[in-house]
Amino acid sequence: MPTNDTPVLAILAGGGSLPALVAGAALAQGFEVQVVTFDGQAAPRGLPEGVAGQASFNIAAVGKILAHLKAHKVSHVVMAGALHKPSLFRLRPDVKGVQLLARVKGFHDDALLRGVAGFLADEGFTVLPVTDLLPALAAKDGVWGKYAPSEADKADIALGMEVLRAMGGLDIGQAVVVHRGTVLGVEAVEGTDGLIARCAALRGPLGKQERAGWLIKAAKPSQTDLADLPTIGPATVELLALHGYKGVAVQAGKTLVVDGEKVVAVADGHGVVGVGV
Repeated sequence: MPTNDTPVLAILAGGGSLPALVAGAALAQGFEVQVVTFDGQAAPRGLPEGVAGQASFNIAAVGKILAHLKAHKVSHVVMAGALHKPSLFRLRPDVKGVQLLARVKGFHDDALLRGVAGFLADEGFTVLPVTDLLPALAAKDGVWGKYAPSEADKADIALGMEVLRAMGGLDIGQAVVVHRGTVLGVEAVEGTDGLIARCAALRGPLGKQERAGWLIKAAKPSQTDLADLPTIGPATVELLALHGYKGVAVQAGKTLVVDGEKVVAVADGHGVVGVGV
């Protein structure tokens, strides 16, 4: 039972299972947990019973969100889960929302998230990265399962990482697909799942039992650790297997791997290579 001395963590939550994992870790570490979701956005899955409260707001109602956090004596905030970025032309921000937008130096993802994190810090909250609560989610370096990349695969991975570094300087995307020395696609508004499907069509038909093409994910060079780190999970590997991909390579330490044991099990079961670099 929380006491007056119990620190209160608010999860600004999007869709997927990550907010539930964060909530469970925070509860285990002695936080009271409040969850804030956003109207019109995907809801988190499987929140634990110990969550003290959950409320939803218009994403532009910044003043109401702040008032809610302060009324519940929130001391720490973490951003977790998938959100789609609403059109800035459709937003109707309140006074606090206007103040937040005024301090944002650009409306690319990383600039926007840095602005939000800085604004929350100025309001007196301690903003935590997901990895502070769940360090085991950070991708490990090296091969994860029983299948390893070939020399040709390593060349594709290196090319993908080089492209991501260049893209990251422009705050564009966190994923590319590379096939035999050719970049088939870069992540855009369709997200990683859409990229996987689109590039499978571009790659062309495969022979029986053949797997080809790599999904490569990395954080942008200047990216804050406080939100929107590249993420994969078992569903990502299942989709790669469905579309006949050879493997997935991610930036070690800067990519979140949700349910890592299952990721490895699914990859090994389908003959997909997983590697952190």
